[in-house]
Amino acid sequence: MRTGLVAAGIVIAVVGAGLLVSLFYLPPVPTNIRTASVAITDLGPGTTRSWVIPEAAAPSGQLTLTWTASTAVGVSLWNTARCPVGGGICPIGAAITGWNANVSGSWAYTGDVHATYLLSVTNPASTPQSFTGVLTETYQVPTPSQAIPAWALISVGGLVLVGIGGIAVFLGLFLGSGVYRPPPTEGDPLDPEFAELSDENRPGGRGSRTF
Repeated sequence: MRTGLVAAGIVIAVVGAGLLVSLFYLPPVPTNIRTASVAITDLGPGTTRSWVIPEAAAPSGQLTLTWTASTAVGVSLWNTARCPVGGGICPIGAAITGWNANVSGSWAYTGDVHATYLLSVTNPASTPQSFTGVLTETYQVPTPSQAIPAWALISVGGLVLVGIGGIAVFLGLFLGSGVYRPPPTEGDPLDPEFAELSDENRPGGRGSRTF
């Protein structure tokens, strides 16, 4: 057994196991919440009011919309883009969600969050109405260190170290301590070239002659 190799293998394996355990203590990605509120107390008869609502663009987030009105109104939420003429913000495509004639509503969405939305409210009644709405975004923005999948790097590093440590322990336990020996020198009793020679015939022995 090679004690030094076994000890080194145990140390390496322990370090690798420590890396794997540290996965349970990685800090979570922080969660951010943005809330945009709109309100109007005198939405005129037969009129439409729109609000541009900026949000934080995120590849994965959650949007929720809740609203109430004094009487039934029409409500719609749109994705937006720059208007092709005159600048400003214009709705694009079909409405993300909408209500034709309701006094309240709620909606939730999870997925790709755009940077800007447009909320429109139409009063079909003949009298002014009031309206309040809240659009909430919940999203996560990793820090630079969290953007890299740290858990993957730590997992690979820990597994590699555990593997190296295990191999070192195995070799240390099963390799003999005298496997490697220096080559025999001339005159060594264990040298096969001289092992079968008698003392008289061995170079420098009693039977040798010097001329």
